[in-house]
Amino acid sequence: MSEQTLLQLLDQQLERLQGLYDLQTLELEVLEQRNAPALEELTERKGLLLSGLEQTDQQIAKHPEAAQLRSPKPPAELQEKYLAIQNLLQLVQEQNSVNGQVVRLTLGRIQTLKQNLQSMHGDSAMTYNEKGHTRSGLSSKGIKA
Repeated sequence: MSEQTLLQLLDQQLERLQGLYDLQTLELEVLEQRNAPALEELTERKGLLLSGLEQTDQQIAKHPEAAQLRSPKPPAELQEKYLAIQNLLQLVQEQNSVNGQVVRLTLGRIQTLKQNLQSMHGDSAMTYNEKGHTRSGLSSKGIKA
C-alpha cells in the first residue's frame, strides 16, 4: 500500500472532525431529550471517531511533508485545508463546552430533585453520608435485636 499524501491525510482529518461535530450536535438533542440509550451509542461512536482523529494526527506528524504546514509559506491547498481544520476544531470545542454545560445542569437538577424527594420521604429518616450528602432511610448498619 502506498503512503497517503499529506493533502489526503488532511482531508481525512477534516472529514472525521466534521463527523465529530455532527455527533456533538446530535448529542445535544439527545441530552435535551434525556435519551440514555441513544446517548450511550453516540458516546461509543464519538470514541471511535476520536481514536481515528488521533491516529490521523500521528500520521500527519510523521509524514515527510509535514514540515510544509509549519513553513512561513505553505502550499495554498495545504494551508486552506489546515485552516479549515483549525476553524472546525474551534467549533467542535465550543459545542463540547455547550454539551458539558447541559450535562452539568442536568446533574444539578437531578441532585436537587433527589434531595427534594428525600426530604418529602421524612425528615426524621434523613441522614448524611461521609461526604456530607443527604441520604434518606435508616443507617446501613441496621438494628440487630
